[in-house]
Amino acid sequence: MSYIQTPVNQVRLTNVAVVRITRHGKRFEVACYRNKVVNYRQGIETDLSEVLQTERIFSNVGKGTMAKTSDLQTAFGTTDTEEICKRILEKGDLQVSDGERSVQQETTTREIATMIQAKCIDPRSRRPHTLPSIRDAMSQAGFVVHPSKSRTIKGQMLECVKAIQKQGCLPLERAKMKLCAYVEAGASERVGMELRRVGCLELKELEGEGDGDAQTQTRIEFLMDPGLYRRVDEIVKFGGVDDDTGIGNQAGGVCGRLEILRQCVYEEGEVELESELRRKENLINEVNVNSECKENSQTGDQGSSSAPSETNVNVVLLPDNDQDASPINPEPDTPPQLQLTSKQVKQNHKKAAKKSKKAKRREKEEAAEREAKLLAETNRQTERLTRLMAEGKIDATSLPLPDTVTPDNTVGAGVGRKSCNTCSGSFTASEYRAHFKSDWHRYNLNLKMEGVKCVSEDEFKSCD
Repeated sequence: MSYIQTPVNQVRLTNVAVVRITRHGKRFEVACYRNKVVNYRQGIETDLSEVLQTERIFSNVGKGTMAKTSDLQTAFGTTDTEEICKRILEKGDLQVSDGERSVQQETTTREIATMIQAKCIDPRSRRPHTLPSIRDAMSQAGFVVHPSKSRTIKGQMLECVKAIQKQGCLPLERAKMKLCAYVEAGASERVGMELRRVGCLELKELEGEGDGDAQTQTRIEFLMDPGLYRRVDEIVKFGGVDDDTGIGNQAGGVCGRLEILRQCVYEEGEVELESELRRKENLINEVNVNSECKENSQTGDQGSSSAPSETNVNVVLLPDNDQDASPINPEPDTPPQLQLTSKQVKQNHKKAAKKSKKAKRREKEEAAEREAKLLAETNRQTERLTRLMAEGKIDATSLPLPDTVTPDNTVGAGVGRKSCNTCSGSFTASEYRAHFKSDWHRYNLNLKMEGVKCVSEDEFKSCD
């Protein structure tokens, strides 16, 4: 007996990641382990033997075709295999499978959402959002995550925040930074004015602490947006910034230094019920005020138009020829009224009558369909019973049949009666359930299993 043997001289490409580079019209490839290429490029792994599956350079890894030495010399200027492998690993293109690509996409998305949670807050509660709400907002805003190294995580985070703010998917803003500036006592006033001008908040001037030079300095604590850090640094160092160039006036010398107290400022600790209710009440009041302002602006814009709103319309009947007639049952302080003539009212009644006629016609059609189905079912049952009586399976005296089958007599004859296929009898709804428990039905079931003709109810009673 012969067996199919797998060749032992063939190397199967399992767990292989191919890194490819093209030079001078020639393609060069190296076979690597899947998870080691990224570690090598990040500097985590430095041993080539742990990265490369073999230190050979291919022109096609799948076919096992080796690259020519002359092509290597022409493309890289050397034939050193280790040096060429390093260049390919650093600058080559890595083939990534769908699974690895999805993992990189998920990892990048999670990193961006985590950075947004750490650096952004809800402007209403001054607290950070949860990760699920941030990821939902990212998907609603249609933000596309790029897992490539060319796009940094922080850059994508800033773009994502702008996209979420533009779409309005989630109330979001960058958390403020808390900084401390140590400036000379004579320049503290000028620096404070510059800081307020660029948008810094909650400035507090404190006396310098310590001995020596620290006593001649003024300490200024303030909050600012993270995007203003470079501009604020120039202001603190040089005492001011040129509005045109944004560069500090270095001619004045060093004025002070800047120190970061907190990277992100947000509310901490447990939420108190009273403060949360108060905050929600303030939000509701703001929404109500804004809605009232919008309504007032809309009414002011539409003051010249004569069309009233649909919500506050009272219909008043006026005769056709009397335009000066007063409305019926006038009420004081009523909203603008829509005046309808009797002709318009008649037209509305005609439209309503047309709709009611259509509904009645539809009901008649449905009733006719039901009667036709009922008649067809009754005729079918009647034909079946007639055929069974002709074959002698049932007695005509046990089941009275109507002379003619019409919609009038089917109401009492066929409707509500059910037949037994074994005993060939017709029963009402109450008799039908009791029939299956009777001795007659059980006797006929035994006869049917033995292949014998079933008996009628009279024959069964005569047997007793």
